[in-house]
Amino acid sequence: MTLLRTTLSAALLSLALGAGAEAAPEAIYGPGPRALDNREIFAAANLPLWQELDRAGAEGIVLNASSLMTTDFRWIGAVGEERRPADTYLSDDDLAGLAQIVARTGLEVTYEAGVGLSGARCDASLSPEALGRAAAAFEFERNVRRLTDAGIPVSALNVDGPMLRVLSDSDKPEGCREAAGAGFDVRSAGQIVHAYMVELRDRIEAAQDRRTVQVRWLVNLPLWQVGKVPRNSVYSEPAPDAEPTTDLADAVRSLAKAQAEQDLPGRALEIAEVVIGYPYAMGQRNPNRYAIRVRNLWLSSRALNPRSGHPPPLGFIVNTHSYLNPCLKREGRPDVAFLTFRRGTGSVSKACQRAQIGEDTAANARDGVMDNDTDYLRDSFTYADELSPGGELARQLVLRDGTRITDHVAHIYYQSWGVNPLSNAWYMERLIERLEHGDR
Repeated sequence: MTLLRTTLSAALLSLALGAGAEAAPEAIYGPGPRALDNREIFAAANLPLWQELDRAGAEGIVLNASSLMTTDFRWIGAVGEERRPADTYLSDDDLAGLAQIVARTGLEVTYEAGVGLSGARCDASLSPEALGRAAAAFEFERNVRRLTDAGIPVSALNVDGPMLRVLSDSDKPEGCREAAGAGFDVRSAGQIVHAYMVELRDRIEAAQDRRTVQVRWLVNLPLWQVGKVPRNSVYSEPAPDAEPTTDLADAVRSLAKAQAEQDLPGRALEIAEVVIGYPYAMGQRNPNRYAIRVRNLWLSSRALNPRSGHPPPLGFIVNTHSYLNPCLKREGRPDVAFLTFRRGTGSVSKACQRAQIGEDTAANARDGVMDNDTDYLRDSFTYADELSPGGELARQLVLRDGTRITDHVAHIYYQSWGVNPLSNAWYMERLIERLEHGDR
């Protein structure tokens, strides 16, 4: 997508949201970091596929932070940092390939941030603002600089679960409580996250000739208590005797208060979008809780951006749970746990690959057992359809005053950080077909 088209799309979306009219969300694609072609997808041979994705109308690419991590710096206690195994992150040559893709398509790059708020950065001796800035500086140097040094401009940050990473009553994996035994009250958490967002945005812009970077807040919605609805514990159902935890509305107010009181160098922080992470299968299991959580997030997020007076639209990640084929267990454990389909220097058998994709038999993808990529793809696209005008979720997400929340969606994110898909190229081909037929 060209810069002109992106600028026009943003302007039209702003006008439409301000007028209460519908505006079709743009599509952003996130290549899976666990796929067999997690690195090869950026090779020159796949440039035509990326060009097709651009022509089909996709706005850009979202990259998982783990794709750039050469070492694991999320924990405390180990002597030094362990080098991550080969194939779990993009090499400099892979990044050169991505730079060519961006240059020859106009697809914009979103970096999924937040990982810096972990491990040794959870230093309670620092002020909240100093902690946030230090975490951002660390993450920029270790991760984001690899993009800017490769000539890859970053257009946006999707800051993944930052409040959950620092709150004292959160059990988010690799967060401050889990990784460092430290946590912070909701007021301090808002100040930490605010300083982190401003610092990371400003460092990236300085590294890419002041090209503007949007900041979006990615909310792992099931992991939050919302009113009387308790949080789910790492995407499982909440226990009947679950202890109350920080309410999402209090977390939103804390960040909004930090925005209003900003005393940091640089321009004020504007949250461009609140991105919702809520697996489809979990929403289907308890649709009432899904609707309550989304409605409450929408209402509380109207307090964000108090300086500009322009609260952000939403985005939805249309993912679901990981659907693994039983053949993976029969073929032994992966050589690297993160790379589900790797076995030593090779991969699972061709027969198992076909079964995992769902193309081994005609019945596999239609037997009602959620155990392959085709099942995942169907749920992902169904999720997007149900958020569209007339869809089941769109009908549920209407407020008493008539506000249709799904009229205020800026992006649909076709991404998976779980097991599916086995092949990024396979998923891209089907996403291109979907976009070309007018479904975003």
